[in-house]
Amino acid sequence: MNIQVPAQGWIPRPYQLPFVKYMAQDEYHLRAVVAWHRRAGKDLTSINIMAIKALQRKGLYLYIGPFNNQIRRIIWQGQDKDGRKFIDFIPRELVSRKSEQEMSLTLSNGSVIQLLGADNPDKLVGINPLGIVFSEYSLADPVAWELTRPILAENGGWALFNGTPRGQNHFYTLLKEAEADKDWFASHLPVTKTRAIPAETLRKERGKMSEARFQSEYMCSFNTPVEGAYYGGIITKLYQKEQILQRLPPEPSLSVHTAWDLGMDDATSIWFFQQHRHETRIINYFENSGEGLAFYARELDRWASLNDVSYGKHYFPHDVKVRELGSGRSRLETLRSLGIKAIPVKKLAKGDQIEAVRNVLPRCWFDSTTCHLGIKHLKEYRKEWDEMKQVFKKTPVHDQSSHGADAMATLAVGIREHTKHTAEQRKELTEYKTKEIDW
Repeated sequence: MNIQVPAQGWIPRPYQLPFVKYMAQDEYHLRAVVAWHRRAGKDLTSINIMAIKALQRKGLYLYIGPFNNQIRRIIWQGQDKDGRKFIDFIPRELVSRKSEQEMSLTLSNGSVIQLLGADNPDKLVGINPLGIVFSEYSLADPVAWELTRPILAENGGWALFNGTPRGQNHFYTLLKEAEADKDWFASHLPVTKTRAIPAETLRKERGKMSEARFQSEYMCSFNTPVEGAYYGGIITKLYQKEQILQRLPPEPSLSVHTAWDLGMDDATSIWFFQQHRHETRIINYFENSGEGLAFYARELDRWASLNDVSYGKHYFPHDVKVRELGSGRSRLETLRSLGIKAIPVKKLAKGDQIEAVRNVLPRCWFDSTTCHLGIKHLKEYRKEWDEMKQVFKKTPVHDQSSHGADAMATLAVGIREHTKHTAEQRKELTEYKTKEIDW
């Protein structure tokens, strides 16, 4: 195939050629997932592919990164190792207009290439792109793909996803789906396969970062815990100790308790668990969005009936007591009217919540089948990375993993408060009996 590459001075490397050839086809509905190591040329290849496609068919083309400021710094202002800007690889004679504010290029044939951040999905509503590059998709909110997928399906548009691993998250799932679908292109290349970086340089890089980060960024491993993950190491140990089982059915003689995180415009998450002595048995995880409290009350009834169990305590975040301005009624009152005797847990700082989860997780046993999504959220819940300072912030990333992790924090704080309350009751009873005997 004769590949018409518009860029001047860019020659695809051998391992990039199959990807470029696939995407250069003058066909519709192309889909590609590229998991390559750091400095393998993911974005430089992708921006050139976008230029090829934009010249083939007039239309709007989007280059979407995890965050708007990140896409501006890395792609719009980013440079290759020789100091040449990525967007300058598109010859100037093919660009009729350039907008710094909108981060857009209008090409000579009328096509428009625009850069956006996935952190502002509202900008994706109502537009009609013919092609999209999702850059560093492992770090991006997948809602951008959910919003644009129907549009591309309708107009015959294409989609390209690139990135390096960040645990077995949505990028890993998409790669596996692509590998199983003959109509998709999938490429998973560690540095040992591309040989794009000299061995001496790799040794120096390895000495500058954690082994987990080196394995994910250079060896392209999806199996290492996400760097900066709060609970990744603990979850790994639970697997090693065989505390995450394929099936962990409810024990009929034990009450089932629940722990919640209530979403407004996003997901509501619920953990179902039982306690036996020092064991916390996590037997189910459920999440949904866009539904009222009555929906979740029905789900609890359905699940209890299906599993022939009865409920004990229902733990909720402290703000369940806040009255809504419209109705003047709190969600606590609404829940109790639906037959759910909600117990608000104590309000704690985020760091204290995380510490409470770290204390309870080692005593947990999980059903890996019914809790698969929840376990995935716990593994991915991580500190926010400061790209400018190249350090982790003290605050967690707020993404799709947050809700399951916050519900687990409700569980941990609820258990701690119940344990403390039980101990105080026993102490009071012991003191009373002692005084009675002394008297």
